[in-house]
Amino acid sequence: MERSPEHLAPVPDGPRAHPGCREGSRQASRWRQARHRKVGRNLPRLRGRALQFPAQRVACTPLGDRLRVAGMMEFRKPEAPLDARRVHAIAEAARPLLRGADLDARRDEWVGSRPCTTDGLPLIGATRSPRVFAAGGHGMWGITLGPATGRLLAETIVTGELPAQLAPFDPLR
Repeated sequence: MERSPEHLAPVPDGPRAHPGCREGSRQASRWRQARHRKVGRNLPRLRGRALQFPAQRVACTPLGDRLRVAGMMEFRKPEAPLDARRVHAIAEAARPLLRGADLDARRDEWVGSRPCTTDGLPLIGATRSPRVFAAGGHGMWGITLGPATGRLLAETIVTGELPAQLAPFDPLR
């Protein structure tokens, strides 16, 4: 689960349209192209569904017929409640970037822990118990890296051999 508050805002024109996301992408691409032309570089257009606005500390991704707007990861106690001020700050930071998105019609505001290790590397592999394997500690990359982690860990469990890619992530390191 993620630690940063997030909210979902309705996006007009159905689940595939996401005009606010497209407009943000067009603006970001035009800005990026103009900036890189100044230094003599011509870059291809960005074509992605997720948008990150680092200066505003906001990330946006389509989620069904809604737009998921998330803030930056914060470090607090796992049992700390949702801070409504952070949700408001995220909405206000995103508002000028997302024309057409109703950021006041939020639902599903939540916070959750992002498991992180002290060295920043996930824990993947066998533990001291022969029947227990670990696969966690990916921080904010869990959803992205989960499928590869699962595939490599399944290979370890089935064959008894550790793929070379998992060596740095030994839970017993």
